[in-house]
Parts: sequence; structure tokens; C-alpha cells
Amino acid sequence: MQEPSDAEFGPMAMEIGKAGFYNEAYKRRNYFHYQSWLYGAYTSGLIAFSGLKKGASVLDVGCGQGFFSYLFSKNGMRVHGIDTSETGIRTAQKLYGHLGITFAVSDIQTATFPEQFDCIFVRSFSLYNTHAFPRQKEITDSLLKHLKAGGSFIFAYNSNFSSKVSPTWRYHSLEDVRQHFSGYPNPELFFLNKITTYLLRKYSFTPIAKQFNVLLSKASGIGGDVICIFRKSSCCSELDTGT
Repeated sequence: MQEPSDAEFGPMAMEIGKAGFYNEAYKRRNYFHYQSWLYGAYTSGLIAFSGLKKGASVLDVGCGQGFFSYLFSKNGMRVHGIDTSETGIRTAQKLYGHLGITFAVSDIQTATFPEQFDCIFVRSFSLYNTHAFPRQKEITDSLLKHLKAGGSFIFAYNSNFSSKVSPTWRYHSLEDVRQHFSGYPNPELFFLNKITTYLLRKYSFTPIAKQFNVLLSKASGIGGDVICIFRKSSCCSELDTGT
């Protein structure tokens, strides 16, 4: 599940809870108003930087209505999307199931799969929306159990580096994300927004682009995604299996 807007995640959410909010919100087709032409470069850039090849298996955690599952599939990935929202999954199946993408109503904390994946993609996952995020690594460790040794973990989280404050969504800083992933092998951090990613393409994944996007966010209030990408080491795999 991804972040609701402040205006919408208000009185209704208080009454029915967050899960109920998404089930209600996802009755609207393309609830987040995503545009394929704008996010296509973003997704293909993540795939290229992560070194994923066509045919790689991807687990899209918190897939919502399946938009990013679709974009990964469009780039030749074999995608399985999960979400706890039944409405979201029904919409995803209706929109993209015919393309060979599989979807399931599932909670990643209790989910089981017949095999591990080449990539785990998790964008603006609500379980990361907590003040304890920098130090609390249980969710990430749980996700990594489903990733092959040498597989790519792609974390993306909507944030904003201006003085803007959200009552419902914690805007994690680069330092928050750096601290959270400090114990994992060679994490690489970026800050992307969909406009500059569309314009810069592969050059978005550079220190200069990251710094530019951070300054742009601070000055203008334009949000973006904090990205962390790393490969799972064999030692993590051994811990998963208890060997």
C-alpha cells in the first residue's frame, strides 16, 4: 500500500482504519493518478541500475492497484504483486492480469512463496511509515527472506525535504534511510523525482542528480522518492535458512 494524500487520509480513515481506507479508495481506477509515460523512465532506470535482466522474477510488495507491477512487466520482468487490500488486488487483476502478471491478497509478514525472487520492489510501503524506521529493521529482514542470494532489493519511499509536515505520512530524510540500511551490503542511496528522472534517464542515478533533487525539494517543496538499492549477500541467505 502506498501513501494517501493528507487531505484524503482524514476523517474517513479515522472511522474505518487504514486498511478500510485503501479498500474504499481503490474503488477508484488509478487512485494515485499515475501516468505510464512519466513513470516509465523511473521504472526502467531502477531496473537498469539494479542490473535486472529480462525474465527476472520480481515481488512487488504493497502493489496497490498494480501500476508498478505493470511497468516492471512491460520491461520484461516476471512479476507477482501482493497487497492486503482486496479491492486493490481485484483492480490490479482486472487491469493487468491478462498480461501474465499474478496478484494475491497477502500480508508480507505472514506470506509464503514456492520460491525466492530475483528482485523485491517496495515503494512507499505503509509499514515503513513510522518514526522508528531508522532503527527498526524487522520489516526489511522479513522482506529479505523472500529474496535470492545476489538478488536486488529496491526500496523507494515518497518524501519531501522542505519544511512541509504531514500529519499522516512521515517524510524520511536521507539520513533516516542511510541509518536503516547501514547494516546491509553496500546500499546505494538516491533521491529521484519523476520529472528529472524523465529528463535525465540513467543520469538520475548519480550524486550530482541526487544533490540537485534534494536542493529542489528543499527550495520548492517538490517531493520525490528516496531510493535505496543493494544486493542480498550470501551471509544473509544463510541467516534466512538458519545454516
